[in-house]
Amino acid sequence: MVMTELLGATSAFKSLYDSAKALKDMNDAAVRNAAVIELQEQILAVQTQQMALINRISELEKQATKFETWEAEKQRYKLEKFPPGVHAFALKPEMAEGELPHCICQTCYQRGKKSILDSDKEYRGVHHFTCSECGTRLQVGTLQPDTASGSYDPFNQRDDGLGWMR
Repeated sequence: MVMTELLGATSAFKSLYDSAKALKDMNDAAVRNAAVIELQEQILAVQTQQMALINRISELEKQATKFETWEAEKQRYKLEKFPPGVHAFALKPEMAEGELPHCICQTCYQRGKKSILDSDKEYRGVHHFTCSECGTRLQVGTLQPDTASGSYDPFNQRDDGLGWMR
């Protein structure tokens, strides 16, 4: 698209040059004035095209910079599999650069975004991770037996009335 616009602008400049060259040979003032007005309109049109091209190039440069930045950021993470088979991108320890260990959302990563997964408090070996960007929710970990009773209660339904709040 940009190449087509560049070729169009080059053609317009050639037309302007030809028009300006023809002006010097005109003897009739009215014809020359009409040609000058037409030339000014063409110059304005070419300037408008030039500004549009400059803006488009600026947008493309910003996109390229964003892409390059994301490519560098992606290298800091590795796809990890957490029990019971949940995938997330974890910060590589050697790439932490002072950051705390964390995971980012796999869905957002694929969309070119870095969204850190927020975790609630661990309960009996299980964490719930939530992506604040796309809303993805992950349950990570292996449910551990209730240490108070020593028994495994997967639905946490003891008779003390606390249920899931325990």
